[in-house]
Amino acid sequence: MSKKNLPHIQLYIGDWERDCNVLSLEAEMAWMKIVFKMHLSGKEPVYKTSAKGLQILWKCSPQKVQEIIAELDINQICGIQSLADGYEFKSRRLEKENTTSKTRSEAAKKRYIKDQKDTNPTSKTPAKVLQNTDIDNDNDIDIDNKNVNNGKEGMGEKPTVLLPYTSAEFATQWQLWKNYRHKEHRQNYHSPESEQAALAELNSLAQGQQTTAIAILHQSMGKGWKGLFELKPQGNAGKPPAGKSKVKYSDDFKRKIAQRLQSG
Repeated sequence: MSKKNLPHIQLYIGDWERDCNVLSLEAEMAWMKIVFKMHLSGKEPVYKTSAKGLQILWKCSPQKVQEIIAELDINQICGIQSLADGYEFKSRRLEKENTTSKTRSEAAKKRYIKDQKDTNPTSKTPAKVLQNTDIDNDNDIDIDNKNVNNGKEGMGEKPTVLLPYTSAEFATQWQLWKNYRHKEHRQNYHSPESEQAALAELNSLAQGQQTTAIAILHQSMGKGWKGLFELKPQGNAGKPPAGKSKVKYSDDFKRKIAQRLQSG
């Protein structure tokens, strides 16, 4: 059977879940289609295609193609390079596997040739050499698997947290929230997945509005809460109580409060 018509694909489910859980379903399936193309070409780590080819492969519009490419790139799922007439996708995992496989094969061949030329009577027989080569290869595979589990996983890279709003203001306020949880409640987000889930919950509570999301963070910090909750209306029908004007703080006061939270 030709190596370019492999009967199955090695897909490490745990690694894939850890890498791709930050993607939308559309982007995850789009990346899987690219991986399939690489596999069918003989596990080549690079796949090149035109923009029109991506529309056909992913069955979507040119605008959606751009959105998916941006999502794959910002989450560092793979290497993406724009070409004059299309795009080039590179799987770091497949590239590493191919390099390791080639290195092992060359090392085993050199050991076998060396033992064949050795005239020492106590030298290993060819059968013994081949047997030990298989053992060495098995050990190499075990070591490679351990290194994969401790480093870059699946077909992409280590997942990163994606903020629902791109402004520097939200990034600062989210960091203040994490500092507050650590200082007041000794709680941290123990993984990118748990932090991403909290961000998704906040975005849902704020109905996609950045100002509301920041207000929710301030509400929880101001009331000493551990979690995030829907913004509570002020007074009746969301208005301040009669006779009480809205409190305004100077920029200097707000800056001092921010510095105090950050120093904590």
